[in-house]
Amino acid sequence: MIELTTQDIRLAGRLLPVPFCLAGRSGKGRCRITIEKVLRILPGKRLVARATTEDGVNILIKLYLGRSAKRYALREVRGTTLIHNASIPTPRLLWQGETDTNTGNLLAFEFLEDAVSLQTDWQHTMSRSDHLEILREAMSMLAQMHARGVVQRDIHLGNFLRAGNQLYMIDGGHVERHRYGPLSSGDSIANLAEFFAQFFPRYDSLIPLVFPEYLKARSRQARESELARLDSALSRCREVRKRGYLRKTLRDCTQFECETTFRRFLVCVRDSLNRDMMELLDHPDYWMDRGEALKRGGSATIVRVQLGHHDLVVKRYNLKGPLHRLKRALGPSRARRSWVNAWRMEFLGIPSVKPIAMIEEKLGPFRGRAYFVSEYVAGRDALATIKTSHQPDDQMAAISSLLQDLSDSRISHGDMKATNFMMSATGPVIMDLDAMREHRDAISFRRAFRRDLKRFMENWRDRPELANQFRGLLADLDA
Repeated sequence: MIELTTQDIRLAGRLLPVPFCLAGRSGKGRCRITIEKVLRILPGKRLVARATTEDGVNILIKLYLGRSAKRYALREVRGTTLIHNASIPTPRLLWQGETDTNTGNLLAFEFLEDAVSLQTDWQHTMSRSDHLEILREAMSMLAQMHARGVVQRDIHLGNFLRAGNQLYMIDGGHVERHRYGPLSSGDSIANLAEFFAQFFPRYDSLIPLVFPEYLKARSRQARESELARLDSALSRCREVRKRGYLRKTLRDCTQFECETTFRRFLVCVRDSLNRDMMELLDHPDYWMDRGEALKRGGSATIVRVQLGHHDLVVKRYNLKGPLHRLKRALGPSRARRSWVNAWRMEFLGIPSVKPIAMIEEKLGPFRGRAYFVSEYVAGRDALATIKTSHQPDDQMAAISSLLQDLSDSRISHGDMKATNFMMSATGPVIMDLDAMREHRDAISFRRAFRRDLKRFMENWRDRPELANQFRGLLADLDA
């Protein structure tokens, strides 16, 4: 089996040839472990993997690389100790050491067989009662940690692991000890806001049901003022997360591959970046000429492209003339707006087209044509679906629910034709995102959203029975 050094691991980036062997030293002397499966990797900095010792014991390895390796390893050890001292179950630290070349720090933890994160449990259940039970488990553990003055700064369901009937807290690298004893009310609410900000806004209705249980575990009385403070902190925290998330969609990171040159700007979902995708991104017009035209307009050309086993849609934003080219040269392209808005919808849990890639042609700082690549959504548009359905109640209710989600997030669409909603197998999906806008000001949002609703209702002029039904479903939004 191939043996890699830490230098080999750093040079390999994300393309590690597992399984491989790694030599190191622990408190018991030299050791040799086999890396079986990479669980998480931050190239050049950190590797988390399932490994096997020479004795055949499964362990979890955390390998820290770079100049700050020792500092991060020590922080992980301190955090793990804090969790343990708070009487919170956490995987045991078995040993700590270094790689043979002294260029990496190793931590070996107990490996929890068949462990499942609460995040996985959450994603695999649609039941409101199951979601409540998951949140109650998390609230109980957080209350215990906060009561002992311990706080997890990277708090999300993925850091709660269930193995058998036992729930564990992991990731000690972001765990801190509050110097003044138990967490204060303000610090507790701030940490809970960070936790709840990980969820889509549609789940906010569960918070008033589980927050009193947290307060009870902390021997505090449930008051409306406490819930209001949590709601306010949650809004601020979610806004900070969203801004960071959207900035990340335009730079090179774990999720995205980004390329900036004098001639173009390109960003693509890293998991989708195979040889065929690279060919499409290098020659988009070639692929569009051979695809199925969905729309050929002056401002935009939309083509369905078959790429291997994947159905994609490539939308090219055209430049109609010298004045139009000049107007678009300095501002963000409509493809960029579509890209960012699609990820905004992803963050908020509102169903829209799934973005794959975005290209902007450039000449230095001046932008030209742009392309937005997304997954193809199979189905008919809402206008055709509802007008030809004998019982359109479910489809109409689903669209009304989607519009409610947009309203709750203060998002206007800008071109809310019924043909911009595709009725997929899983429900309505929003299309055509380049005019979409998120409003900070409630007044400007209401003005824009009323225009959206007015445009939407124009679709049903020839079907007064459908128009009346939509008016009833959307009455609260219009108010």
